[in-house]
Amino acid sequence: MAPFRESIRRIARKMETCEEWIELERDLREPIAVGSAPPGLALRWAEKRDLFAINALEGFVKETDFMAAALDRGDRCLLLEDEDGIQAFAWVTFTDFKLALWYTLSLAPGECYLVYIFVHPYFAGQGVGTYLLGRLMTEMRDLGAIRMISGMYRNWEVSFRLHSKMGFRIRRTLSQCRLLNIFPTPPRAI
Repeated sequence: MAPFRESIRRIARKMETCEEWIELERDLREPIAVGSAPPGLALRWAEKRDLFAINALEGFVKETDFMAAALDRGDRCLLLEDEDGIQAFAWVTFTDFKLALWYTLSLAPGECYLVYIFVHPYFAGQGVGTYLLGRLMTEMRDLGAIRMISGMYRNWEVSFRLHSKMGFRIRRTLSQCRLLNIFPTPPRAI
């Protein structure tokens, strides 16, 4: 009977696809290098009237009603814009955040979670992401946060480089698998 069970397990593993999720953290009490403001881009906090434009950029993952409710709960979104509109934004929350069906990131007092950072491809490689993330970290520190947490899939190399450059360190790595590439299994620490 044991060989049969092992055969079934091998078949199931072959039908399983897995992705690695990296959680990073940054102590906001450490010095933060902000860099210089990108020319032509102005910084401001998002308002509800900005949510449709934010949602349209790069197919943001939440509906505007959900985003409006998140702003009402205290989430913050820092924007960089020019005369053509919003060119970059970074969204942060102070409340527990559901990352997957099986996993909710619990935030302790003084922690915030970087939900999303986006820079329009036109501005890629010009220091816009570095400036935006640096300013967001200083703003969060000024609001009383002592730690920022962020997460990404391992293959998001540009995002990982940005976070590393800005002083984030790996907090933990999780593996999220799907059976038949459909059904999620609970994540496990690697």
